[in-house]
Amino acid sequence: MELVLNGMQAFANWIWGIPMLLWIVGGGLMMSLRLGFLQFTKLGFILKNTIGKSMGKKGENGKFSGWQAVTGALASTLGAGNIIGTAMAIALGGPGGVFWLWLSGFFCCIVKYCETTIAMKYRKMGPKKIWEGGPQIYLSAATGWKWLSPLYAILVICGLFLASSAQIGSGVDNLVKMGTPRLGTTVILTLLVGLVVIGGIKSLLTVTEKLVPFMSVLYMVGCIIVIAMNINHLPAAILLIFKDAFTGHAAFGGFVGATITQSIRWGIARGCYSNAAGTGVATILHAVADVNHPVQQSMWAVFEVFFDTIVVCSMTCLVILTSGIWTEKLDPAIMTATAFEQSMGTLGGILATIAVVLFTFTTACAQITFTEAQIVSLVGEKYRKIGRYGMVLLLLLGGTVGISALIPYIDFFTGLYTFFNMLGVYWCGSMIVSLTKEYFADPLRWETEKWPA
Repeated sequence: MELVLNGMQAFANWIWGIPMLLWIVGGGLMMSLRLGFLQFTKLGFILKNTIGKSMGKKGENGKFSGWQAVTGALASTLGAGNIIGTAMAIALGGPGGVFWLWLSGFFCCIVKYCETTIAMKYRKMGPKKIWEGGPQIYLSAATGWKWLSPLYAILVICGLFLASSAQIGSGVDNLVKMGTPRLGTTVILTLLVGLVVIGGIKSLLTVTEKLVPFMSVLYMVGCIIVIAMNINHLPAAILLIFKDAFTGHAAFGGFVGATITQSIRWGIARGCYSNAAGTGVATILHAVADVNHPVQQSMWAVFEVFFDTIVVCSMTCLVILTSGIWTEKLDPAIMTATAFEQSMGTLGGILATIAVVLFTFTTACAQITFTEAQIVSLVGEKYRKIGRYGMVLLLLLGGTVGISALIPYIDFFTGLYTFFNMLGVYWCGSMIVSLTKEYFADPLRWETEKWPA
């Protein structure tokens, strides 16, 4: 058994280095070229027509708006990856890991755009008159390979079983640091997750549309305060990010030192873990949106990655680097909270802990919804509730062992199902380009007209 576990860790370390840099970021670069780098050239239009135009908008007649769908998707991406995963990128990859995290973020915007476009094209109306979509549907439908969606579904179930547990483990780690008992804290958080997911996707989106804006603002305000209190270290921190991305960082103090390869491995892995681009899972929530054209929701996907990785992860990085906490021998699970506490005292520690708990709580809820979709695609609707309650019970695992013990195995399964999902993205490249041209040729047309015309 030990040999198998060591093999999984070795594979995860390998695939989340250069292979995933080429497969995801390279794929994002290729599609960026084909789409005219729209994450840059159309960014103003995208922000205006998503967060600027439809923030807070609710769907009509029991349907979900693009905003409601993206809060669910953001709930799945704004989690341990933004606070703890980012800290891990620095702790194990050095400050240079932040550069590779940023690089992956810019091109992951296009990856998420592409997979959301595919999900919107191949989605279908479910039995409760709610749209259903995602890789468990579009991979086989788009490629014609009947084995691809079931294989993806099996890998995602294995991966999210660990990932959702890790999210709860992250929240528990930070609450235990404040003196709460691990077992009792785990049970309470698990019960709260159960209360949200018991009502299905409607219940989830009702919660996320309220919690996501609140927790995002709360966390970013805290980050800005910490960075402002350490503003004299900001220029040196930014210089370190770019310098160490191509040179690595020698060990000093409590820091173990990092090579360029480690910077790439941990920056890319934690960036992709944070925004989930390439995995396809967040498209399950994007696909429920009641929009007129697939690209209208795909623009929300660009916003999602931009906000998640370029904005929120950057805040965490600068908090850790300007505070100097990254040079100490600390578990990455509590590194950000410690930086908050070091700069702002007890209030800072409490604020960071609240943010971690909210981020990880909403992500665990969303990941259970993703897992349900895979179970239904494999064995049918009647097993949805069995899968839902089974996943809730399995959250107890993460709370008892914490996130650090689970990350290597999460990376193993995430690497596998990301590989297969990206096959679908590559396969559908021409279709994505065609739909993009169709939409941007006359965006006003799709304000009133339903696709397909």
